[in-house]
Amino acid sequence: MDVVGGLAYVIFTSGSTGRPKGVEVSHAGLVNHVVWARDVLASRGVGGAPLFSSVAFDLVVPNLWGPLVAGQAVRLVGQGVDVADLGVVLAAGGPYSFVKLTPAHLEVLTSQLSVEQAQGLASVLVVAGEALPGVLADRGLDVLGPGRLVNEYGPTEASVGTCVFPVVSVSGGGVVPIGRPLPNMRMFVLDSVLEPVPVGVVGELFVGGVGVARGYAGRPDLTAERFVPDPFGSGGRLYRTGDVVRWLPDGDVEFLGRVDDQVKIRGYRVELGEVRAVVAEHDGVRDVVVSVFEPTPGDRRLVAYVVAADGGVVDAGELGQWCRVRLPEYMVPSAFVGLDVIPLNANG
Repeated sequence: MDVVGGLAYVIFTSGSTGRPKGVEVSHAGLVNHVVWARDVLASRGVGGAPLFSSVAFDLVVPNLWGPLVAGQAVRLVGQGVDVADLGVVLAAGGPYSFVKLTPAHLEVLTSQLSVEQAQGLASVLVVAGEALPGVLADRGLDVLGPGRLVNEYGPTEASVGTCVFPVVSVSGGGVVPIGRPLPNMRMFVLDSVLEPVPVGVVGELFVGGVGVARGYAGRPDLTAERFVPDPFGSGGRLYRTGDVVRWLPDGDVEFLGRVDDQVKIRGYRVELGEVRAVVAEHDGVRDVVVSVFEPTPGDRRLVAYVVAADGGVVDAGELGQWCRVRLPEYMVPSAFVGLDVIPLNANG
């Protein structure tokens, strides 16, 4: 029996077609991530971690198993707790060795807790699940202090986590890099023919290493499409994430968006993630989503939905000029729409 490569669990993720995909995670992938969580996160203290997410969300893996294998406690927080009360509830149970949460949760904590409460919450906060805006990271650093905020990236198909970026300082614009691989994981930025691209050039992120899942339960066709042979001689497979990234000069990886976010505007191919990254770099922007609006068939326009920083007002003219200096005209959004908050799904 192949115990190491054997099935540890199947976790379902939503698919672009609306049909959920059951990801088969191996014991090797699970153990690799849990050992990292124990050695790097739980070792920061003795208080364990809170568990406040659904067991159907793989955020639960480090929050549950990391403390337990380190001999620490796990505090179960009822799923009925309103997100508006999350900061108070977590603070009452701390201090923890670590807390892993989403950017939306971090925003709640930074608005609910005082500096003293936030600094007493945990030795380190790990943010994962979606891109971390630089403005929000700045707020996190302001209340937590240096060395206590980590940005983590990882698709479910790579056993929870692929890479991390310790947040030391942020300029306030754009999104925080996703960093460098965890132990026993590898990252490749490749073009359409699976050739590596140079530093600074946009490509698709492929993930290798022990964390790569076995595939999708009962979906051999989809497994063959997304889990491809490693062309670089390891004899294993790479998972093609569908995420658009680029290497930064310092060796970190920057997340830009999704491959399926590529759209055609007036005959030009546009990566929505690239447009979003430029808008997000403006000091007056806290968060932004760029999408396509088609008022009449064939008339496709880019629209940026923007949450202003510090409760300010979105200045469409200023943002338009900002983009024109940094982007070709066809990539400049036709409209900038102000929102109080970007709508999120049930998992944050």
